[in-house]
Amino acid sequence: MSRDKLQSTEVDGVPVFWVPGERTLRASLWFRAGMADESLPTRGWLHLLEHMALHGRDSIRAPVNGQVSLLHSRFDVEGDPDDVVAFLRDVCRWLATPDFSELEHERRVLRAESATRDTGTVGSHLLWRYGARGPGVAGYDELGLHTAGADRLRQLAAGAYARGNAVLALTGAPPAGLELPLCSGPHQPALPAVPCDQPAPAGFAGGPGTVALSGTLPRSTAAAALLRALQRALQRDLRHGSGVGYSAWSSYEIVDADHAMLTAGMDVLPEALPTVVSGTTAVLRRLRDLGPDPAELRDDVEREMRRLATEPAENWLPFLAAREVLLGRPAPGRDELTAELESLTISDIQHAARAMWNDLLLSADPDSAGDPQLSWLEGPPTPGIVAAGRRFRPAGSPVTKGVLTIGRSAAHIEATSRQTTAVYGDLAALIAYPDGGRRLVRRDGYQVVIEPELWHQGHEAVALVDSAVPQPLHVVLPERTPDMIPRNSVTARQRLNYWLKHPAALVVLALICGIALLATTIVDITDELAKFIVVGVVVGAITYARQRRHGQ
Repeated sequence: MSRDKLQSTEVDGVPVFWVPGERTLRASLWFRAGMADESLPTRGWLHLLEHMALHGRDSIRAPVNGQVSLLHSRFDVEGDPDDVVAFLRDVCRWLATPDFSELEHERRVLRAESATRDTGTVGSHLLWRYGARGPGVAGYDELGLHTAGADRLRQLAAGAYARGNAVLALTGAPPAGLELPLCSGPHQPALPAVPCDQPAPAGFAGGPGTVALSGTLPRSTAAAALLRALQRALQRDLRHGSGVGYSAWSSYEIVDADHAMLTAGMDVLPEALPTVVSGTTAVLRRLRDLGPDPAELRDDVEREMRRLATEPAENWLPFLAAREVLLGRPAPGRDELTAELESLTISDIQHAARAMWNDLLLSADPDSAGDPQLSWLEGPPTPGIVAAGRRFRPAGSPVTKGVLTIGRSAAHIEATSRQTTAVYGDLAALIAYPDGGRRLVRRDGYQVVIEPELWHQGHEAVALVDSAVPQPLHVVLPERTPDMIPRNSVTARQRLNYWLKHPAALVVLALICGIALLATTIVDITDELAKFIVVGVVVGAITYARQRRHGQ
């Protein structure tokens, strides 16, 4: 029907899409700028701009909302045509010439919101898959709330909210008087999402009592159908079958113009931990090898086609068009989407499942048993180079083992079980605490953590790092409470016990005693010094006897 057809025009150089409708007018102004475009030091700047742009604009008559996703920012309003026109005019004027009088207020609001928000399972999969760049920054706190300044925010707004980077979606024809007074500027294409160089299929420790699996696939009707099949299979196998899980869930996150990360998972009971990983991977392997049940696929396709046929087009088609056009893709129509569903086959789902298996990341409760078909991601790969520079020993040495090396181009930390190098030219951020704590976050997400209280002359190590890392990467966070600051816990008694248990200490002690005895034959000594020497000899003899008895 013609009233279901997508229509378009331009207003002030901005593409406008709509489908004629009878409902209250809803407008959504989209921009091609999202979290994936931010760096770690600027993570949260778009969210901050969105909050300031909407400050004081909400009302009962015309409720407003804003959202920043991985690839888009949007500003929504619903109301009478005159109210929609006024909102769009005023918000575009603000985006063109931002007013930062509310910067500190909105910064405090978002910091409070961030303190209570968990990035969640999808965020952790984005982080493990992409590291501290691109879509992976969504797995981090909004560190940019501590770095944002008016000048740099104004510069960001000029590019993100430019006329060439905008599309307007409406649930009806453009109202009279509509204007979109944005600044001129080009479209900003979405950058390709580049995953970390790591093995797949692989697993990592996730949240307690959870299991989830994800894969990045080309965007397609088959990929969306696979995600629905995964969610149903997890629900059937883990909840209705073995009874060890709750409700399954799924997520479809567009990570660049042509790819999406599919994620499915559920919360599980403690008794599921020995088998939940193998049971979850078995679901995907079954879809990979056999595909979905034909009757189930038929029912799924019919349900989706019924949804497309009955949902009023003005509720979703203009908004889908805005999203796709900003990604450089054609605006889809209802007929096109229906035809794609009708042509879907079992082999299409199998092909998508194979692609997901080859790109699989699985997160599970840290106490879960593993799966021999998965590589387990427990730490950074062994560094190809070891930084040369000044070496620092632990404050708790020799009880605490390790070495920290600070060089001109990299920092290297070596502990008992692993070693990590952070090359300054490959950092996503240097997170700094006023007490001296530093976290060097690599682009792959792994970190070198330097706590000055844990190293001899640790504050000198911090000063060397601060001077070597470019200033734009520094993110200074608020002071930590004393209980959050790691400190050396090795006692003098632990050090004494260490030396008494190691043969090398006997050699040193014997030399000291020998020198002391020699000195008594050359010079006069006091009674107190003589007593000290005797006690030293006795302690040395007792220690030697104990070590001989224990085979040390």
